[in-house]
Amino acid sequence: RGWVLLPLHGELPPREQDAAVARYDQRKVVVATNVAETSLTIDGIRCVIDSGLARIPRYDPYRGINTLLIEKISQSSADQRAGRAGRTAPGVCLRLCSREEHSHRPPRELPEVKRLDLAEVVLTLKAAGVADLRKFRWLEPPEEHALAHAEELLTDLGALTHPHPEATPPGAHSNQPPSTITPLGRKMLAFPLHPRYARMLLAAQERGCVYQACLVAALTQGRDLLLRNVDRETAALREDLLGETSTSDFFLLMRAWNYAARKEFKLEACRRLGIHLVTARQVGPLFEQFLEIARREGLEAEPRPVADEALQKCLLAAFSDRLARRLDTGTL
Repeated sequence: RGWVLLPLHGELPPREQDAAVARYDQRKVVVATNVAETSLTIDGIRCVIDSGLARIPRYDPYRGINTLLIEKISQSSADQRAGRAGRTAPGVCLRLCSREEHSHRPPRELPEVKRLDLAEVVLTLKAAGVADLRKFRWLEPPEEHALAHAEELLTDLGALTHPHPEATPPGAHSNQPPSTITPLGRKMLAFPLHPRYARMLLAAQERGCVYQACLVAALTQGRDLLLRNVDRETAALREDLLGETSTSDFFLLMRAWNYAARKEFKLEACRRLGIHLVTARQVGPLFEQFLEIARREGLEAEPRPVADEALQKCLLAAFSDRLARRLDTGTL
């Protein structure tokens, strides 16, 4: 009461971002992600309360894609956050960690090229005509194993022509030709997605399930749609309304989002099933964006009934290296 409370993050429309940095006669509280860490100055801020955490993009080896993980920030990031206060007048920073814990944090963040999957970068460079990635003038050279993994993955997806040559010792030269981009790889570049998902959408054209594949892609770009560790009542209601989960988690997510959309993303309806409301609302614009790009690229993106098997085969085209066969009945 008596305060102006405003969010600030990169997905907000420009008008709402402008509202967070504007001046007000009342006292203002801005709840921000690390978008406010370095990229802008918020006039009038006198106090920064630093959680010491951020969502850091990092390669997830279990899923084979980049994801956002909540991690402790570095000392340099903490210094940047402290600098948001006192830029236009004296200020103070309150850190929600001890001085000892802060002293044990890494001095600075690891560069993205050292912690992210490079498949998107490599595909873009190949499309730009960069033949030898090892001779490219990287601002921060990536690890050899990361480049090799990216080329191997893109070859498996059909985006590159030649398998990556074996790693050669420093100073040595490989006689094998460098990989080159394929026509399929160039088509994949049209989608602002990890190459796995771009490959899935192109495979979906062959199997008549582009509409469903676009929804799967949208559902997997952000936070989990379904809250975990829900109570028994919520779990039972999920099973009644959404059905069994044995075939694939993707189908459960699709049914959950369609349920939220039918209920017009009302808070109470989403809360009953443990659906993350903000995530559900964010999926819609992404879904429409992917459908629009698919249509622009000549894909048939109109909704139509399809067999689950068709979508499963598209997923296998994108994640074939994540396929395993269970040797026994397993555990529940």
